[in-house]
Amino acid sequence: MTDSNPTRYAIVTGGLNVTLDLVQRYLPSNYSATEEDGTITIKGSDDHGWTLDGYVIPRLSSGRIAAKELLALDEY
Repeated sequence: MTDSNPTRYAIVTGGLNVTLDLVQRYLPSNYSATEEDGTITIKGSDDHGWTLDGYVIPRLSSGRIAAKELLALDEY
């Protein structure tokens, strides 16, 4: 059986004075962010238009926070 809303991941790749708290303020409730070793990771599942590529990453960009979706074969 295929998951219709798989878990998606992104990392914050840039921005000025970006903190975990700041990133969390931009996220809808179906996405969350954590920080480990200075890397902020975003995790969640698309729901009712609140999508990673259609909402989360563009919303972060509006605050001058760059993020990139992680795909299965990506290395960062």
